[in-house]
Amino acid sequence: VDGMTAANDLGLTTAVPARSTIYADTYPRTIEIEASAGDPKAVRPVIYKLDFKRIAAKTAFWAGRPAMRVVQALTWFRDERSSFDAAINGIVRDLSRNPDRDKIAQDLRDNIHAVPAWMYPLVETITRRIAEDQTEGGPEPERAKGDHAEDVH
Repeated sequence: VDGMTAANDLGLTTAVPARSTIYADTYPRTIEIEASAGDPKAVRPVIYKLDFKRIAAKTAFWAGRPAMRVVQALTWFRDERSSFDAAINGIVRDLSRNPDRDKIAQDLRDNIHAVPAWMYPLVETITRRIAEDQTEGGPEPERAKGDHAEDVH
């Protein structure tokens, strides 16, 4: 999953990518699929693009892990030069209601060595604040549809 999709999944942005990016150990290429094939009402074909991009081994480490979306979203925010404060607040709010928050927080704590140096203090802040929320009896783990972080994107 690309960073924008991860940020959207965490409720940090309403932005969605126009094309899907698939990270793999393969040569970079784009595949176009005609999505309206067989639709008799289609006036013109809808082309869906899949971008295959090479992934570094250190990034591939997070693939399929509980904290994958947090790491990818933070990377996207860095690339977008966005405010990390708003992103951290949104991530903590989302995770405080997420039934998998303990697994995600534990994955971040156990594997903090695998994040880039610039992300280390952000991950520490996120895991600390999740732990604080739990000791203070934070919100129940559920998420309203359309609940997005404020002042992010």
